Order: sequence, then C-alpha cells, then structure tokens
Amino acid sequence: MGPAHTETQEVSLSVGSSAIRFSGAWSPLLQNGKPVGYYLKGQGTLSYSSSFAPEHPVFTRNLKEWTPLKAVKNGETLAVTIPFKEARIFLGGSVLPPWEGPGSAPLEDSFRQFEQRWNMVEHHVPLHLLAMQAANAPWKTVANMDLEDGGRRWIFQHDGVDQMEESLSCLRSYPNPRANLKGIFFKQLLSRQYLGWDPRKGQIAPTHFLLTALDVDLRAKDKRNADMVVQETILPLEDGLQVFTFNLWSALETEEDTRVLRIKEIRDAEGNLIEYHHTRDEVALRLPAAARRGVPFTLRVEYGGDFLIQPDNDNYWELPVGSGWYPAPNNMASEWYSFHGTVRTPGDWISFLPGDTVRREKDGAWNLLETRTKLPICFATILAGKYYLDEESHDGLTVRVATYGFKPGAANTVFKAQAFNVIRYYERFLGPFPFKEFTIVEKNDWGYGQAPPGMMYITRDAFEQIQSARQLQALADQVEALKRTGRWIGARPSMKTMDVRHVFAHEIAHQYWGITVKMPNLLEQWVTESFADYCAGLFEKDYKGKSLWDRNLASWGDGAESARFKAPIPLANDISYTDTYDTFYTRRNLLYNKGPLLLAALHQEQGDQVFLTWLKSIQTNFKGKFVTTKQLFNLLGYITKKDFKDFYDEYFWDMGLPKLKR
Repeated sequence: MGPAHTETQEVSLSVGSSAIRFSGAWSPLLQNGKPVGYYLKGQGTLSYSSSFAPEHPVFTRNLKEWTPLKAVKNGETLAVTIPFKEARIFLGGSVLPPWEGPGSAPLEDSFRQFEQRWNMVEHHVPLHLLAMQAANAPWKTVANMDLEDGGRRWIFQHDGVDQMEESLSCLRSYPNPRANLKGIFFKQLLSRQYLGWDPRKGQIAPTHFLLTALDVDLRAKDKRNADMVVQETILPLEDGLQVFTFNLWSALETEEDTRVLRIKEIRDAEGNLIEYHHTRDEVALRLPAAARRGVPFTLRVEYGGDFLIQPDNDNYWELPVGSGWYPAPNNMASEWYSFHGTVRTPGDWISFLPGDTVRREKDGAWNLLETRTKLPICFATILAGKYYLDEESHDGLTVRVATYGFKPGAANTVFKAQAFNVIRYYERFLGPFPFKEFTIVEKNDWGYGQAPPGMMYITRDAFEQIQSARQLQALADQVEALKRTGRWIGARPSMKTMDVRHVFAHEIAHQYWGITVKMPNLLEQWVTESFADYCAGLFEKDYKGKSLWDRNLASWGDGAESARFKAPIPLANDISYTDTYDTFYTRRNLLYNKGPLLLAALHQEQGDQVFLTWLKSIQTNFKGKFVTTKQLFNLLGYITKKDFKDFYDEYFWDMGLPKLKR
C-alpha cells in the first residue's frame, strides 16, 4: 500500500457498465512496486447499469429479494446506485486515474481489517484474475470492486480476459451457520452481462483452452483420507497463455468440521515444478513460458487430505459432479476430455466411476477399479462405499445395479429390465447408446436422480417405495417369465413409486442430452434438462398411453405458466429468492416444464417424422460437441425449410408461452 491521500473534491472512475464517485481518504494498492488499484475510505457511490434486456426481470427480482435497493429504468437500461464507505479496487489493462490530494493519516490498519473480512468470502480471489490479465492479455481490461456500507457488501467484476462478462453481486452469510461457517460469506448474483459475445445470437464465451484428457489415480487410506494424482492434458487455443486458473477444493465445510485438500506439488510432463497459488477453492498456476496455440502440455497435480465426505456419516463417500475435486476449468466449454481412472479402496468398500471397466479386482488389501472412456465426456464423478453388485449383459450392453448396504433383491430385476427397455426405446430415434456399460447406483438419500457419464445415481426411495414386497416380487417374476420367452425387451412392468419410471427415463436420456450432446454454459442447460424430460415423456406416452401423456402436457403447462413472468429459460439459474423453495421451483418450472412445453409445441406443429428426425440429427451432428439453442433451431430450419426466429425470440428468450392443441 502506498501513501494515503485525501480528496475533498469528488473524483470518479469508470469501467464497463460501472462508475465510481468518491470523496475521502485513499491509498494506492501496489504489486511489485506498481499501482494496481486503490483502497478508499470515505463517501462514495457505484452506479451500475444493465443493457441486457432479457435479464431485466431477473435483475429486478434479485435486487428486491436481497437488497433494499431498487433499479431505475433509464431508456433501454436498468440502473442502480450503491452507496459505500469503504472499497477495494483492482484494475488491470487501464491506466489508473491520476487522483491527487494532500496527505492523510495512514490507512494500513483499516485496510488490514478490510482484507481480513474479505478473505472470508468463498470463491473470491480477484488477484488471480489480475495475474491472468497481466500475463496472458495485458492489453485487455479487468476490474474488481469490493464495496462496504456498514453491514452490506457488494462486488462488481469486469472480466475482459477469461469469462468475458460483467457481474454485480452482493454478499450473503449462511443462515443459522454452524460454528465452522460463522463469518464466512458467499456471493449472491444480482446481474450478469456479456462482453463481446451475445448468447441470443448463438455465441458463447471464448474458449481459451481445452482439457482434453483427465487421468485420475486415487488411493483411499480410509473412509476420510485419500491421496490422489491427477494428470491433465491441456490444449491451448490461443498463443501467449501463461497463467491458468482452475476450480479445486481447498476447504470443505461439513456438518461437523472443516476438511482440507492440500496440493503437494504440480509438475509438467518433464517433471519440472510449476509455480501455483491455491486458496478459496481456486488454484492459479504459472507456466515457465507462455503456451503455444495447438501445442498440448501436461499437468501432473498431486494432492491429499481428508476430503472424502460421507453424507450423514453413511457408508459411502462421493466426489460429486461439478464440485471441484479435480482441477476443473472455469469455462464449462473447456471440459472435453477422455477419462481414465483408477481407484483403490480398503476393506469391503468398492468404487464406481465413469467409463467402461478395464478391471475390477483385488490388489493386495485394496479393492481396485479401473475404467476408461472413448467418447469425450464431462461431469466426472467417483463414489465408493459398501455396495453389492448385480448385472446382466445383452447385445453388447451391460446394465448393473449397485445396492447400498444390502444384497440384490427383486427390485434389481425390475430396474435392470426397465433400464434395458428405456435404452432400447431411445436407440430407435436417438441412435446407439453411447456406452457399453450402464451402472445404477443407489444413494442413501431421498427423492432425486442424477446422471454422470455411463451412470445413474438414484435414491433409496426408488427401492423402498416400489410397491409392497409381494407386488415387487410379482413384477420380478413377470420380468423373469418374459425373459424366458425372449419377449422381455419392450415389456411394460408397472412401477408405482416416486415415479421411478420417469426418473429412469429422464436420467438415461441424459446420456444423450448432456453427455453426448453437451451444453457450453448454464444458459443452454435446457439442452440437457428439457430435452431429457421431453424424451422421458415420449417413453411414458408409448409405454403407458395417451392419458399419462395428457397429464404430462397439463403438468408442463401449469409449471410453465407459474414461472412465465419470472425469467426466460436461459436465465433459470440466475434468478434467486430468499425462500429457497421459490428458487428451486422457479428453476424447475423453467427447465423441466416450460422447456418441455416448447418441445411439445414444436412436435405438434412439425409432426412425428420431422420432430424425431430433428432429435436424431442433433445427436448425429453434435455428437461429442457443445451446442447452442440457436444451432438447434438452425438445424430444424434446415430440415423443414422454415424460419424459427420468432419462436426462438418469443418463447425461449422472452416470456411467451405457445398454445398446445388439446
């Protein structure tokens, strides 16, 4: 920190959609002796405006829910003014304004306390962004402004280097925090805009590099501690990249304590140590020399710690989808990797991970599993615990069920049959199933399913609520009888559960929508969720008849109507309410109800042949690729020789709802 000054006259600073006005005491912030920002203490305001019209209802709602402020309409923009008394500003790629003023009392003590407070903000490391800008693109602009006004805190970030977006957030504390969460804050998004790209035009943020290969070797010491070596192949898509950032756990808060993941070292393919900084679930590393476009390099990251978390102290641990257990790029469209994994677990615990089985065997005192994928994937996961396996193979496809804590029963017979039925059904219009193995893993939890590559997690109520034991055994006997006659593929056993049939069909559809055809960002999540749910509805229609289909249509319509004026589909993940149920159901109604309703309208208008041809063409043309909704509608227009721009604008990016024929 440089010497302190006082500004009696108001000074200003503008970056992107923000403008600071301030009077009071200030000091320059220095890095290697050079000014990179300011610390301010006095009276100031941040004016912020959003010109991205689709987010205006979301911005308005988020402000109302989380702040006392109200946005003001100003022509085509929506603006808000935020008062502050202290601020930390980092700026790269622009010359700091030449503020002047007489000397004042030192600000070091105030700044030290300010930094201590902001060091308790999760996933917030602005100096990593500044380092990327200085090393990779010094001519581009980045800015981070951390503001305080009494108990309220705000963040404005202008990222013109990595994510290519601007955002305004406020800080929230955990409600009723446990002892280890007291004083910890997290960012609550209020507004987000895009720099140099427009998602409405089918554009995505620039992808600076690809993670093309992920090799994982995990050795669990016990049910809590593990050592891991991860090797990643990175393919630069630009010249001059030297600093890279990845999401990687550093501390994990549990019900009882705080767990830690510690990096031991990072090396390149030649064994040279690579400089890194790891904090607040983010690691930044600096290569010895700038990378060259199209020339891949390898990172070998070795780490350990007590990061194996057992939910509710159950007899399994999980490294969840998208959670930061391996160094993951910030940009979702950068994850396009072949996967090879080897996991060793002690005792009687066994493991599960994506890919086809290379070997599952005893390795001394270890239970070893090694898998490998051929198709580039994302959303890798690892789970291990006390499980029992039951599997069947037909026509080159193996379906296995892993039951938690108890040996296979009649439910497994029904579940395996249902999985085969759903897969064979989808193959008729989506093409070959993308994996040779499909593993259904029971989780000791309640009420959901999830679909990592080649896998399905499904909670215990799917097993417990599948009707009475007598009815369940009758279903199992029915399946066995059908198998003896060779007519079991396509059979229709009924499962009156938490709607296991729909959950199965939805999660299996994710192997096509989400795993084979990928979303490049959360704006395009309907490509995974809405298309999967609609395909599940088609399965139910063909297997259970028109009455169930009509109920699905009515349910989609009701849910879509309830979220109609809250947000457009692409912003389902950006709107937030103080009531977590409202947040959950708004997102659900947009992705799982309005999205399928749009597909139903297209299906009605175009008919079976064209619509199903479109779905298969998507799978064929975008296999193993990232896709935008604009590309999907362009493909439909090519097939039909029609223009779907109005449909895309009114129903996908705006609040309109199509009317279905009943």
